Amino acid sequence: MNNQFSENLKKIRKENNLSQEQLADELGVSRQAISKWESSVAYPEMDKIIMICNKFNLNIDDLLNKDIKEVKGEEESKKRINNVIDSVLKFITDSINLFSRLSFKSKIKCLFEQAVIMFLLFCVSFLLGHLFSGLFSNIFAIFPYKIEYFLDNIIDQILIILFIFGSIMVMAHVFKIRYLDYYYKLNDEKESVEELKDENGNKRILIRDPKHSEYRFIKGLFKFIVLIIKFFLFTFGLFLSAMIVFLCVSLVLSFLVAKTGLFFIGLLLSIIASILICVVVLVPIYNFIFNRQINKKRVIYSFIVLLVFLGVGIGISTIGALNFKVIDESEYKVVNKEYEMKENLVLYPGLGDEVITYVETSDNTVKVDYKVTKLSEVQDYSDVDDVIRVYVYLNNPVDVVKTIIKNLSNKKIVRIDSELDNITIYSNKDNIKKLKENKENYYKSFEDDYYEE
Repeated sequence: MNNQFSENLKKIRKENNLSQEQLADELGVSRQAISKWESSVAYPEMDKIIMICNKFNLNIDDLLNKDIKEVKGEEESKKRINNVIDSVLKFITDSINLFSRLSFKSKIKCLFEQAVIMFLLFCVSFLLGHLFSGLFSNIFAIFPYKIEYFLDNIIDQILIILFIFGSIMVMAHVFKIRYLDYYYKLNDEKESVEELKDENGNKRILIRDPKHSEYRFIKGLFKFIVLIIKFFLFTFGLFLSAMIVFLCVSLVLSFLVAKTGLFFIGLLLSIIASILICVVVLVPIYNFIFNRQINKKRVIYSFIVLLVFLGVGIGISTIGALNFKVIDESEYKVVNKEYEMKENLVLYPGLGDEVITYVETSDNTVKVDYKVTKLSEVQDYSDVDDVIRVYVYLNNPVDVVKTIIKNLSNKKIVRIDSELDNITIYSNKDNIKKLKENKENYYKSFEDDYYEE
């Protein structure tokens, strides 16, 4: 006797809230027959099995040989998948139909809205992606480098998939709310058909939100974009304001090189033109920020005229500079330092051997000569034990300005920098050998630590 049929019959009857007597009435049999079928004492005739299948929409093989609950679960899953596919296909079909019926103006607005939403979603996804990626990277840092690299790649791919899927869902949802829902409403209500025709009599849809404010959504986007533009323009305006102050200071200092003739005249004209250009650009920026009227023609004409004056000033300065002498070599000085020799002493791990010269002496200490420009100073420091580094900087900005002005007044162009031209190390043979070995070992240990990570 088939026990699977008995179990399926019980499940079917209970799922449909039928008693044995009610089921027996519907099948035209006695209650005792139903009881015997469910207890596997008896087996129904084929016509009764077919009647059960037809009544409860079942397959004979599923009823007799399979767990009907599992079969129904599979059918429900397939049904849900099919419903999802049908919904997606319907969404695509309706979107195509809607877009084909939109007026040209509405099509442009629709595409613009989607582009703006896509851009905003990209910005949000980019920021969140970096945030989560950095968070997971810190968590995975406890693992060896290869495992950390593998996990980071997996997380990055997962985040990309999630953000793409989420962005598509958001865009589809906004499109449905903004366009499809109103499209369905028009079709359901069949209202104002005459108003949906263009000049040629073709049916076209003018998209509006539920309150019939056609520009509400687009205005919100424009306000947000304009607010961002104003913020960046305000920041740029602050930069221009600082530039005007700097140029005004330069204008005063330019009189210190009045002896240079044409160079001074061209420099003076260039600085004045630059100040006025900044003002001409700054005024419409702040007018735009505070919603004031802008005289576009005046701004454009002023800008062009000032560019001409700037070009003339640069040209005159260039002619005057042709009489200048260019001196490649700066005035140098030698700064002396002395270090006590230690077992693990490392000198200047960041400098190449082309800058360093070793000279053997009988000294047990390590003496160093730094050749730098006269305006530079040398500062050495140790970021870890016994590792000496060097920092060279221009000592006094006022002295630098004085030197530049002096050189320009004498029609000279001299290079002024804070680079190390060369370093000479004096010590005995053993110390020099040890210093070179320590430097090589330092690089090697650094590389080993990097690859282990």
